[in-house]
Amino acid sequence: MRIAIFSDTFLPQVNGVVRSVVTTANGLVARGHQVALFTMDVTKVALCLPDHTNLHELDPRVKLHPLFSLALPGFKEIQARVPTLFKPYRLLKEFQPDVIHCHTIFSLAWEAMILAKLLKVPFVGSHHGFLAEYLGNFKLNYDFAKDGVRRLVAFYYTQCDAVITPAQALCDELVAFKVECPVYVVSNPLNVGRFSNIPPKDVLRSKWGITRSTFVHVGRLIQQKSVDLVIEAFAHLCRAGIDADLLIIGDGRMRAELEALARSLQIAERVTFTGMLHGEDLVQRVAACDVFVSASTTEVQALVFLEAMALGLPCIGVRAGGIQEYVHHERNGLVVEPNNSEALASAMQALIRDAELCEMYGRNAREQTRRYDADVVLQEFERVYQQVRPSWVSAL
Repeated sequence: MRIAIFSDTFLPQVNGVVRSVVTTANGLVARGHQVALFTMDVTKVALCLPDHTNLHELDPRVKLHPLFSLALPGFKEIQARVPTLFKPYRLLKEFQPDVIHCHTIFSLAWEAMILAKLLKVPFVGSHHGFLAEYLGNFKLNYDFAKDGVRRLVAFYYTQCDAVITPAQALCDELVAFKVECPVYVVSNPLNVGRFSNIPPKDVLRSKWGITRSTFVHVGRLIQQKSVDLVIEAFAHLCRAGIDADLLIIGDGRMRAELEALARSLQIAERVTFTGMLHGEDLVQRVAACDVFVSASTTEVQALVFLEAMALGLPCIGVRAGGIQEYVHHERNGLVVEPNNSEALASAMQALIRDAELCEMYGRNAREQTRRYDADVVLQEFERVYQQVRPSWVSAL
């Protein structure tokens, strides 16, 4: 097939959508499809970020088309686009896609939707998250604003021929807002092979100077990730005499505030903030740790959870969003009530004090990730494409 992928966010930005888009595009060309990827002007984004070494992660067989865009005021790393239609229309006409698959719903996404209608090309949308919960980043954390965003999201996805979402919780929200096209629950693709040939844990711990049992959190340091609760929970452990460390991987506007919190709780010497990590550095640092922990209530199917599971780490999460669809309580990790640092601390203590339990949950976690492997997931994507493009099936 000839598949055009649209996304408002892309490398060198680091987030779950970007990783899903890259894995999808790379996996589709590896399976023999032709892929064109339309996104913002990544060269402008690269200039805003201190580390953009991850640009090489995209398979060179994918035709990348960066489109003119401008930075949002106050968010220099986020690009937005005024829809012009002209250039992407010409490029799409030349590419002649069998299907257009869009992974976001922002400015470029609406352009993709209009172009799909103009060119009479089947249009598939991927719905990745509870977007209304992120309005706080723009100082719009009001019920009426959230309701408006949910209705706008529903209207957008009603224009699709099919919708793919990685969690039943998101599917239920779309159905509740009367999205009428078919909605398929399909996991985000994970390159499981990337995690299969790493050095032994003791080698990695020696390399990174890890001498204590270590919890790890990976993600953007923003309000919605509730990293402050993880730090508070870890402080409970320290006060209880637990000899452990906490590794926080990622960056964001709350980093200084979170570092100040660790100092105020007198645990700064036990909490390490690494900033953003990529590639093997990221994989090895996570693999060297013992337990992955998150207090976020807005996760749908966070790839950082799946990647930690693929590395054999048990996970601790909260009963919110789609977390319970892949973190199974007392099987591959523990799930606790949200917004409760003491409950989180109890789960952390239970795992760190029982090495056999921790190892068993880790084995189960690694085994579970096989179902999320890109080859398995992309077969499901192809089936969705077949549903919206039946002529492709008859040509096989």
